[in-house]
Amino acid sequence: MGKSESQMDIMEKSGKPGKRRWTVAEISLSILLLLVSCALAGLVVLYTSAVKEQSNRPSVSKSSTREGQLFRSDHNNVCTTADCVSAAAWLLQNMDKSVKPCDNFYQYACGGWLERHVIPETSSHHSVIDILRDKLEIVLKGVLETESEQDRDAVKKAKVLYSSCMNESLIEQRDSQPLLRLIESIGDWPVASDDWNTTTGETWSLEDTLATLTARYHKKVLLDMNVWTDDQDSRRHIICVRLLLITAQTISTVIY
Repeated sequence: MGKSESQMDIMEKSGKPGKRRWTVAEISLSILLLLVSCALAGLVVLYTSAVKEQSNRPSVSKSSTREGQLFRSDHNNVCTTADCVSAAAWLLQNMDKSVKPCDNFYQYACGGWLERHVIPETSSHHSVIDILRDKLEIVLKGVLETESEQDRDAVKKAKVLYSSCMNESLIEQRDSQPLLRLIESIGDWPVASDDWNTTTGETWSLEDTLATLTARYHKKVLLDMNVWTDDQDSRRHIICVRLLLITAQTISTVIY
């Protein structure tokens, strides 16, 4: 018995190849491969940029001079501000390049400064610190002589003290009266008093006078006391009492 026409159509349709669908594993592998490709492309771009940046950096070249081999860098890495130029010029002026550093490094580093500076007659020494101190005093003088409403209380007090010290006309007018009143407040002075033994001498106390000078006027007389770390045991502190002498030497007594 032959097949009907409808059965033949069904067999022909089922025999044709259909469109194949991707599995989940294949889709995942495809996405992973795409991400890896993008990552590799990014690494290539970064590597190319790094190579170009490295090639564009200024190279340090060596140039030989009469004094030896010196390293010379590109101008982009050199500070050319006014402060840097002034500091470099000052250092070069202080040097003595005619001397080899291995023979006399002090002369090589400071020979120029020694040649251009002498010790003043009013001082026993002269150094860079003294020059900086003089410049600082000029700056402080300008600050103390300038009035400003934004000054703090400490700055205002410093300016009042400075102006009082610079008021020479008032100082000459008062003459020695402030000093005499100061001496009288601490128990008078036998040399400046005719009847000291009968008036002040009977009630005068050395301890009270030293306490007044220390507490009120912040002056160390005869004795100086401070707290210091014990040299024998750093976990403890000691009271160090020093006897102040006219000479540079001091006599120290330690009280535990």
